[in-house]
Amino acid sequence: MRWRVRGWLPGWLRGWLRRAVGRRERVVPVVPPAGRRRWERAAPDDWASRLHLLYLRHRDRVQPAYFARSGDYRMPRRGLPRVWRWYALDVGLGSVRLLWRTGRAVRAAVGVPLRRQAWQLWRLSVSLPARPEHYYTFEWYRPERRARAGEYLHRYETKGGLYAMLASRPDLEAVAPLTDKVGFAGHAARAGLPVVPTLAVVRPGQPPAGVRLPGADLFVKPAGGRGGRGAQKWSYLAGSDSFRASSAGAPAELPRTVLLDRLASAGAAVPWLVQPCLVNHPELADLALDAAATCRVVTILDEAGDPEPVVAIFRMPAVPGAVVDNLHRGGIAAPVEIGTGRLGPATGYAVAGPPTRFAHHPVTGAVITGRALPQWSAVLALAVRAHRAFAPRVLVGWDISVGPDGPVLVEGNEQPGVDGLQRLHDRPLGSHRFGELLAWHLAARFPEGGRDGGRVGAGRDGDRPDGAPPGAIMRR
Repeated sequence: MRWRVRGWLPGWLRGWLRRAVGRRERVVPVVPPAGRRRWERAAPDDWASRLHLLYLRHRDRVQPAYFARSGDYRMPRRGLPRVWRWYALDVGLGSVRLLWRTGRAVRAAVGVPLRRQAWQLWRLSVSLPARPEHYYTFEWYRPERRARAGEYLHRYETKGGLYAMLASRPDLEAVAPLTDKVGFAGHAARAGLPVVPTLAVVRPGQPPAGVRLPGADLFVKPAGGRGGRGAQKWSYLAGSDSFRASSAGAPAELPRTVLLDRLASAGAAVPWLVQPCLVNHPELADLALDAAATCRVVTILDEAGDPEPVVAIFRMPAVPGAVVDNLHRGGIAAPVEIGTGRLGPATGYAVAGPPTRFAHHPVTGAVITGRALPQWSAVLALAVRAHRAFAPRVLVGWDISVGPDGPVLVEGNEQPGVDGLQRLHDRPLGSHRFGELLAWHLAARFPEGGRDGGRVGAGRDGDRPDGAPPGAIMRR
């Protein structure tokens, strides 16, 4: 449903209502006393409870900086403003909005009545606490999923707190740059890693001098872009020595000598990065359409300080003509078995009803489920090498493309999202090796929230990737 606000309302009230009912990235849940006591009494190897408790104890110190990066609204103060925003807006209005958009599709698919959905959604949002959309994203309307709801990690906990708490020094971005894409590429190249080269950096109003573009397809993206926003593909036309953009509204053709000048005058507020287009491995051509498909591999330092790949997904475009494979740009992704490189069924990121699982690519019909990614051991080895080169980072999500000559590092993410990983793997990260190592590192730095003496690193083998012991996936 599209929320429309009546035109006769005052402008300020229309704007407030739109913000109130819209999907919000930054929230500060109200944690009931029963929830806090539950986390404090949890078993020593209940890593999810450790992480929930650490977030709760330190969020008021670390979250203001996270909220400051958003122009939507400031972090709510304690007391009534926080209670109002969480219960009335984030849970109350958010639940109504989701029930209207999604409830009937779930009722038709799995038979859960709307009234029961409303009760379960509200109860889990308040008691865990969780954002209302997680009820649908993680399919908590299914009893077996709902029984493990407390083991899920949430975006507001990781991006708004736990990841920031991992930072070991204030100059981490300068020492091991990930957010700065230009700095990242240079750091990776100096470390001898196979990384996508940067052909030119085009700043607003300042076309680079002395740069001659190659006669090949180019990929252009904002230096500070996220999620594929603003990315463009420029196809090279050898006959006219010019480029043609894939995006709508772009010029039909631009001579090779003019492209950089046009980018500099395009009115962008941030620099453009100009890179060669990546070529997919031949075995992935039937999954990649017109864009480069990438693996997201998350590595975390293990108990011995060695990088360990803990969870991975494979992203692929599902819209003809798309230039990126991001889920937010119409792409789909499949879970990857970390030890073998085999794919599970793919899905998208929408929450409008139960997710559609694709055993075959929806456009090409190519097999996805059970398929082994080419050169998977080399992909894991590159992720480990990259993590060592970007010390002292503790946790990084690496985007890696598999080309004809081997894997290539695309970028690193200091705050990889957890929603997609949990949705695709159909399991909570709080009881996964991901949660175990995250809890281990944070408990060492904040022992009052981690209950010293807990058996982190000696927990449940069944919840580790492939049942492997700690650190056994990769030690190179």
